[in-house]
Amino acid sequence: MPGGRISMSNIAEASSRMTLYSEHFSPHSASVRIAIHAKALDIAILAPPGGLKSAQYHKINPLGTIPCLILDNGTALPESLAIMEYLEEKFPAPPLMPVSPEARAHVRMLTRIGELQIMIQSAELIALGDMQPRDEAAAAHRLTRMVRGLAALQNNLSGEDFAAGRHLTLADCQLAPALYGVPIAAGAIMDRDLIGAYPKIARYIESSRRHPAVERVLNEMAAALTPKGAPVRKKDMSDDMR
Repeated sequence: MPGGRISMSNIAEASSRMTLYSEHFSPHSASVRIAIHAKALDIAILAPPGGLKSAQYHKINPLGTIPCLILDNGTALPESLAIMEYLEEKFPAPPLMPVSPEARAHVRMLTRIGELQIMIQSAELIALGDMQPRDEAAAAHRLTRMVRGLAALQNNLSGEDFAAGRHLTLADCQLAPALYGVPIAAGAIMDRDLIGAYPKIARYIESSRRHPAVERVLNEMAAALTPKGAPVRKKDMSDDMR
């Protein structure tokens, strides 16, 4: 399994309880926290010790990224999607994946659209919005990719309360934080309502927040943001936070 191992002094603690290293402003971390809360798992959620860029944290996770889950055997597991799939397999109830291969493929597709076409593009647009002078060509490229992602999502949402049907899935864990960042990204580079062009997405945003785990984590994200919409520690927000 990829990742490092925590120091020997911490293995006894890790063996009794898993730990997620996370930051509230990180959408990738938010996806994992939604899954944890939806499953009511007893997992400690902590900020990276010493900070994300610290040598202490890099000894735990050589990638230096968040989120990172410390398993009960001391193994460090980075990458949000890998963490969510691990938790789903280790703790299958309540399920966050449907039963049929076709439905599971649909969830995975929505998850990838959320991460690659929306979440990552939003983070890049927020970063570009703070650059002076701004790289307009890069901003246009990222915006085009995000708009394509939103169009694809509009076409593939179930139209029910959650992304893939009547129940929360890993797709919602990914999409809720991803879509939360879209208005922030749009505000960083232009005065335009991107979500308004996609009524099915707008309805989905409202209905998905009725789930307590989604509402809890999105409130945590909101509390970690400044009125401007940039992360409090925006210097740490980059593509390697996965």
